[in-house]
Amino acid sequence: MNGHEEAHYSTSNLYKEKGAIAEAVNDLDPVDFFMVTGVPVETYRFEWILNQFHNLPTNMNLYSTEICSQPSSCCKLKLIKYENGFGLFHVYQTRNNREKTTFSFATTPSDPVPCPLSGFAHQKSQMSVVNNISCDDPLSLVTEYQVSAVDKDRRERIRWTACFSNSNKDQCHTIGVYRNNLSKAFFDDVLILQCCMKVTKMPETETLTLDTECSLESQSLKKLSQDLKAMYQNSMNTDFTLEVETEEIRVNGSILSARSSVFKKMLHHDKEQHSPCSVAITDVPLSAMKRLVEFLYTGAVEEAAKDIPFQEVYDLYYAADKYDVMDLRKMCGTTLMSKASVDMASQILLWADRHNDADLKLQALNFIRLNFETVVDTEAWRCFTDNETKLAIEALNFCAHKFKAGEYK
Repeated sequence: MNGHEEAHYSTSNLYKEKGAIAEAVNDLDPVDFFMVTGVPVETYRFEWILNQFHNLPTNMNLYSTEICSQPSSCCKLKLIKYENGFGLFHVYQTRNNREKTTFSFATTPSDPVPCPLSGFAHQKSQMSVVNNISCDDPLSLVTEYQVSAVDKDRRERIRWTACFSNSNKDQCHTIGVYRNNLSKAFFDDVLILQCCMKVTKMPETETLTLDTECSLESQSLKKLSQDLKAMYQNSMNTDFTLEVETEEIRVNGSILSARSSVFKKMLHHDKEQHSPCSVAITDVPLSAMKRLVEFLYTGAVEEAAKDIPFQEVYDLYYAADKYDVMDLRKMCGTTLMSKASVDMASQILLWADRHNDADLKLQALNFIRLNFETVVDTEAWRCFTDNETKLAIEALNFCAHKFKAGEYK
């Protein structure tokens, strides 16, 4: 075999091998997974209270309690009081230089050590921390601060924002510095630093497998829902009639009984009494009853129904609660909160309380807390406090507890 023939033979075999590889790849099953990348952001809120601020020595480093969850490193806040002002800094403390740090507090020399990072009590010259912070993570990228300096009457006097990279853990980062030219001390009694710290970390990529069986099941359930909807709309195999207002809704008693324990008792009782196969519904509006029955058949709510007015959402919520359809009640509760406003917050709270809906009640209370000043200034809230005094006091106590614990807006 000469050189030309040998080259031709090698090239031909190469094409054959490529073809075999392509066929093998085509025969492989598809890989059922997808990848999700997210950027973790952790938020921490805490206070540092310094009593007798005017007695602090000038130009002396004061350190907060250690904020850490790893033994090898932690974070601290450092405060330096100047002649007419003060500066606040973020510092890292590693295992190597931790012993060099001296602690000094704003009360008396008898305060020996920082308080433990637990609870929410504001001890003098101590730091009240809501979350423990780990600064030992080498993947931390950016730290952001929002700090408000307030006086003993909780009036904000200074607001600082700062943002810096965590690449160098031996570096001291400036959060803010304040100086004035007044002879009178700016804070002559108590200095309170309300801090919000956000730590942005490295993006994390997670591989999630696709559950093909679940996907097929989802399609089957969708088809089942469509078939049952057609059954309801065409009044197929109906054996009961619901009389609502001026209309009659023909239903299959077996389906309603399987989906609602209340309907099961109601329809079974009528059969035992040999009464006419019809039930009068007097306390649920027609539109809400139609949506309820359709949900019992299909397990879904039409897209058009999601834009219904606020009161109609509550009517459906009421019907779902009365007939013990808890999955629909939860959906309606979520929709009520999505439509919530400062004027309707107290009404949602009242509904949740009357229906013993703990989840919806907690959501309504948190909505009032986050919009407290606006909510309590509405006429709706004033009427609510006059008519529902006990529930209004419960809401105010909830907000006060959260504010005291440091969960600011």
